[in-house]
Parts: sequence; C-alpha cells; structure tokens
Amino acid sequence: MANSTDPYVKLRAGAPTDRDEICHCAQETPVVLQPRMSPNPLACARCNLEVSPERVGFDAPVAEALAAWRDFHDAFYYLWLDSGEFEEWAAAQLRDASSPVNVRGLELTRRLSAWRRCYLWWFQDEGAHKWPATHCPRCSQSLEVRFAGERPNGGALYVCEACLIAAAV
Repeated sequence: MANSTDPYVKLRAGAPTDRDEICHCAQETPVVLQPRMSPNPLACARCNLEVSPERVGFDAPVAEALAAWRDFHDAFYYLWLDSGEFEEWAAAQLRDASSPVNVRGLELTRRLSAWRRCYLWWFQDEGAHKWPATHCPRCSQSLEVRFAGERPNGGALYVCEACLIAAAV
C-alpha cells in the first residue's frame, strides 16, 4: 500500500495492477469514470484498461472525491449485482439521470475534464429491452461513435460530448 503522503492512496489496490491491465495509449486519450471492481474507477476510453491517477495528474481533492464517488456508486452497483430484493431499485437509481449517484458522477467528470477529457460510464442492463443505448439519457441527442473497432472485442464507445456520458457496444 502506498504511504500516507500519497494523494492517490484510496485509489490503489493492495497489490500493483498487472502491467498488461494498465493503459498505454496516448496521454491525451479520454478516460471513463466507471465501476471496475477495483479501487481505481478510471479506464481508458480506447482500450478500456485502467488509467493510473498519475497519468491524469489531478489534485488531492479530486482524488478524495473520486474515492468517495466510487464507494457511493458501488453501493448501488453491488445491490444490482446481488439480484435480490433491491435489484430493481438499484438499477433504477443507476439509470436515472437525476439520481444522486449520477449527478455526483457527472460533476466529477466535469472536474476531471480539467486535466483530461472524462466521460461517465452509463449503466446499461444488457438484458433490458432498451440496450444498447443510442441516445443520451440526459439530453436525448444521438450518441456519437468513438474508437470503433479499437475497443475490446472490436466494439466502440458511444458518447454525448455535451453531457460527458459514455456507453459501450
């Protein structure tokens, strides 16, 4: 674990992330704020691998806000994954553009975009009838295709530049 003077300590795993799971794309490639089931919720918009906080270079208050959002978001995400009595409620919170988890996430993407373009990963239940998303859940504009064929399994990232939202297909 990193020492207490490390501003990114709450975003680090107990063991270092394997080199083959770390993004090596160009420095200017946008990042996506998304659940990763790890301490660091930042992924590369192109390769979908982890982006270390140092590569973005944000300050300690943003690191604190990022760790707090990750924990807040994960509470809803784990309730949805549990498939128990809170599954539908948690999914509704994760889909709702005005829910606290998404409002906080969008504010954080705006803050992170001061260092590098950042999008909020939009929750999509792949089993739902409206998947994949083709329009922004906030402004209803068509999502724009980015990195077609460059993402894992030849997929693409769909983004709303105005709202800083991303979805993958």
